[in-house]
Amino acid sequence: MVNQAPKPQPLWIDNECDVEQRRAAAPGLAWGWLQRTLRNGEAAIKLEKSGYGSECAPLLRSALEHAMRLVWADAGGGKFVEVAMLAKKHTSNRMLAAQHDGWRFERAIADQLQQYADAPTDAFKGLNDFTHLKHAIDKSPEEIKDRLKSMYLAWLAYTAASHPSIDSAEPYIDKKPGSNYMALLSVARSRPAADCAAVSILALIGAAYGYSRVTGLEAHFAPALQGILEHHAGYFADLPQG
Repeated sequence: MVNQAPKPQPLWIDNECDVEQRRAAAPGLAWGWLQRTLRNGEAAIKLEKSGYGSECAPLLRSALEHAMRLVWADAGGGKFVEVAMLAKKHTSNRMLAAQHDGWRFERAIADQLQQYADAPTDAFKGLNDFTHLKHAIDKSPEEIKDRLKSMYLAWLAYTAASHPSIDSAEPYIDKKPGSNYMALLSVARSRPAADCAAVSILALIGAAYGYSRVTGLEAHFAPALQGILEHHAGYFADLPQG
């Protein structure tokens, strides 16, 4: 479905207008996010099959977050490139500020980060809040919130399991109910075999939907997405159809 999709029509830029430059960047950014969603899911499934299901949390979290951003892009007034630029600006500033005597970037890397940090963003600085995922979701129309609710709940769960937390430690501890004995495990306890596949499919549905809307390729993606939703109706009963 994804790699066989027609590519978006190229945007020819007739001038150096910043707005036109950002508009031209939109299909490429959306494509990169779609591929990251797809490949993170594929990587998670392969890891799970190799016995590393619990360790897939960061991959699944990333897949879900990229998918949610693509769904949100459809409701973001075409400003998702600007929001990505603001996020890159903030990250570049933090990376430059975090340098220390033991680790300084090579000149070429530092110069590139400085270019991102100095990028002109005053024209859309009012979008800063949208760099935070929860704010972007809260400010979305109800239809978009409905499309994001399952992915957001899964993202919260995998975020907890990705960071140092009780959730990230729990798979390596075995304590039977009512027992005072606690076993420390070097291999995580087994998980439901379909976990990674289900979450990966959920993320791919969202990402492909968002990408199709951003690029105008609904005619290619809509039938395939409908087929996936029907095939996995038991998993995704609460997802909006169509």
